[in-house]
Amino acid sequence: MADRRSSPRPARASGEDRRPLVADPSPRPWNGDARRRPVAPDPGTPRSARDAAATRRRILNAATAEFSALGLAGARTARIAERAEANQRMIYAYFGNKDGLFDAVLEHNILLVQTAVPFDVEDLPGYAQQVFDFYRANPHLVRLELWRTLERPTSMRSLPLVTSALAHKVAALERAQAAGLVSAVLPPGQLLDHILTLTHGHPMNAGDAASWTDEQRRALAVGVAALTGQPLGGAT
Repeated sequence: MADRRSSPRPARASGEDRRPLVADPSPRPWNGDARRRPVAPDPGTPRSARDAAATRRRILNAATAEFSALGLAGARTARIAERAEANQRMIYAYFGNKDGLFDAVLEHNILLVQTAVPFDVEDLPGYAQQVFDFYRANPHLVRLELWRTLERPTSMRSLPLVTSALAHKVAALERAQAAGLVSAVLPPGQLLDHILTLTHGHPMNAGDAASWTDEQRRALAVGVAALTGQPLGGAT
């Protein structure tokens, strides 16, 4: 029997590929070599993958439109990701699940209202009218609030930024009552509940925002004036 150790190895043909037969751990884009296939780009990659804040903002804006139109049950994260030009996985990375995204959308838009319409303890009837005007200009937020009352009615006070903002409003009312600017018939917390019920609850029950009238706007201010003991002042 021939000794295998002494058998000469066959010579490689000229030009034979001498690369080791292992999987390429980092496949490279196709460069025209017929032995390699082109690598398709990931269609879910966001335009600015490095800008997490921008991606999160796009997701929130897209989710606001989706939830306003279809509610929590009808919304689809795939559509939200497509509208936001983001990878669907980023929704779960940032918000955990669809419920978490819905709560984040609520919080984002509630704070948007609060930023656009500051809580003015010296003119609460005027504040109520400004909230009315904001919702009339942004009817999709009215629909979003209606979906919240139907599908996640207890979520509002579990949102930390909203809870903090409410606490600041209560403190502002307490100071205003001590200064004689607001009626002290009700404790500040209860007074705030009634003010918010009028200012934010009225749009929820007023039908299509396109049909809201200036008479409704004035009636809202009159109600808040009666509740707080403040004159109509700048309210019109």
